This record gives sequence, C-alpha cells and structure tokens, in this order.
Amino acid sequence: MEMKFSSNLIKFRKKAGLTQSQLAAAMLVTPQAVSKWEKGSYPDCELLPQLAKTLGVSLDTLFGLKDEEGRINVDISAAEEIQKLPSEDRGRFFIEHFYSIISAYNPNTQPESIRFPETFAHETFAHLRTDHELAFARLNQDMQYACFMRIPENGINSYFSIQPRIIELFTFLSDENALRVISYAETLGRNFILTKECISKKLGIDFDIVSDIVERLVRFGIMWELTADTGDDPFPIYGYVHNIPLVAILTIAESLVHFLGCCEPDIDIWTKAPFRNKDK
Repeated sequence: MEMKFSSNLIKFRKKAGLTQSQLAAAMLVTPQAVSKWEKGSYPDCELLPQLAKTLGVSLDTLFGLKDEEGRINVDISAAEEIQKLPSEDRGRFFIEHFYSIISAYNPNTQPESIRFPETFAHETFAHLRTDHELAFARLNQDMQYACFMRIPENGINSYFSIQPRIIELFTFLSDENALRVISYAETLGRNFILTKECISKKLGIDFDIVSDIVERLVRFGIMWELTADTGDDPFPIYGYVHNIPLVAILTIAESLVHFLGCCEPDIDIWTKAPFRNKDK
C-alpha cells in the first residue's frame, strides 16, 4: 500500500501541474516532507483530507482503493484479501468469486443477491457461454475447479488443430496402463526419482509395457530422463513433471463422463460457435 500511495501522490501531483515545492506550500509543509511522502512515508493523518483536496482526488483514489472515476479497484482489493487469508482458504476465496463473476453475466441478476450455494443436492457446475468467452466451474466441496477461456476473434480452431500429436496424446491417454502410471506418478513428491523397474513392481504391470509408457511420457515432456552411474553399469532414471494441463484434462474428463448434469447458474447467451467456420 505504501508504494501505491507514494506512486499515486507523484502521479496526481504532476497531473495537477504542481512541483514538490508548490504542493508543500499549499500544504504548509516543507518540500522535504513532500519528498519523503513520495519515497514511501506518510503525511500526518490530519493532513490527508487537505492533501486529497489539493490534488483533486478522493482519499480512496489516492490510496489506490478506487480508480480516478471513483470505482473500487477490484485488483487491489482482491490481492489484499488473498494475502490476508491462510493458504488453505485461498482456493475457497477463488472458487466463490469465480462463481460470482459467472453469475454476474446474467443482466437480470442483482449483484447483492449473488450467494455461493451452501449445500448441493447434485454434482453442480457454474456454466457460462457467450460469443467471447467460455467458462465453467465445479462447485461441490469434494472437488472444486474452474476453467475460463477467452474465444479468439477467429475462433478456438485458430489455435487448436487436429494433428498427429493431438491424436497420439488422446490415443495414449485411452490406455488404462498409461493412466495407472500417470495416476501413480502424480502421488509422488517433488523431485522424486523413478526407474522403470520400480514402476513395474509397484503397479504390477509388465516391464516392457511400463518401458513403452515411460518413453512416450518422455516424448510428451511429462517425464524427463537422466543417467545414473553408481559405479557399476550406468542406468536410466526418470523424473515426473507434475503437469497442470494434464491434471486438468483428467479431472475435466471425470466430469465430462457424468454429462455435467446440473448447472447453476447456466448462462447461455451466445450467437456464434466457439469454433469459427473458415469458409465464411
């Protein structure tokens, strides 16, 4: 907040066309005092109303709580709230505010009426589809996640394409043993080293099958390979990359096979499909 105050003081002083000396004269303080304020210190509290009046802004704006039009600075308010929360509560803050943002897309919804559901009778999602964005969030306590996507002007298919690498990935993920290896690797701690032999033994999967899966994971960049030399014959060891998009794919797939049954809110205000027809 100190840096926001001092940087705003400099900005609004210059915007008012005042030098440090001129502002000091108006405030009946020394230029050195103004210089200290602009370097991170604060004026005495009784000077703040006069300072804001001299600069032609509100105190909320001067301290960065609101913008120059008097609107609340949502970014700062959210950042301050996040930093005050214990780490275990930050996810709850995020998912509840994501729900509020989706709900606010409904023009008939009064912001003060938006309340995150306290109980769920079914598996429930917040759902948003417009011409410019796609979003959904699973709300149930046992597994909460959120996904937001801005739709490019030329459609999502200007980014996504059906290509051999994509087909290879989905073919690979359709293999039960591959999913078992990934699920096991995702339970491991950070910087955990693996061998094909230990994976085969742990999961009861034939070594040759594990070897093929691991090598494909390396090609996808989901595992990385090193060589260990313990004095005997060198042998390969592997590290697992805890890949967030991969975890997201698997988690969303679990919801997808349950047909995303109950959506509340369900805001469906689109006219253009997210994939654009390139022939038009």
